[in-house]
Amino acid sequence: MKVKTADLPGIGKRYSLDLAEGDHLVIILHQNGYREIYHFSDPDADEPDWTVKMTDEEARQIGAILMGADYQPVSDDRMEMLLKSIRIEWLQVKPESELANRRIIDSQIRTRTGATIIAIKRGDRMIGSPDAQEIILPGDVLMVVGNRMQTKGLDHMCHSCILNMPERGSTPDSGSAASS
Repeated sequence: MKVKTADLPGIGKRYSLDLAEGDHLVIILHQNGYREIYHFSDPDADEPDWTVKMTDEEARQIGAILMGADYQPVSDDRMEMLLKSIRIEWLQVKPESELANRRIIDSQIRTRTGATIIAIKRGDRMIGSPDAQEIILPGDVLMVVGNRMQTKGLDHMCHSCILNMPERGSTPDSGSAASS
């Protein structure tokens, strides 16, 4: 897919793209954060078939949906290959979990399990690529990536009581935990 870009002085930036089905989209990112999408079934038409105007927050939520942060369709043969080496799991943090009410960096998830949190679903809100300082709350659903053993280890942490944790000083914080 070829994307054409153009600066719009005083307005923002324009992106134009032709889709595989023959449709044409124009997306304008305004300097004030608004986004507009114009759909043309005929690329040569002067007037769009429809338009959508979104706030910055709305556009980011739609972007996360389109990126597959909450659901990623995968073909059967690709899924079989992925299941042998890497998994994406959705794990709910129980109130009694050792992770509940702790920052990601403090829980040392990657150091202890090898799994990585790639998103957090908190109620109706999706936090994509959460910061290491993000606090994991009871009831959060963690979208994690890792192999079967890694995700199973993190699932155990989501359910286990803090009494099962190693001493806090026994494993120092490391740079790899910051990107968990």
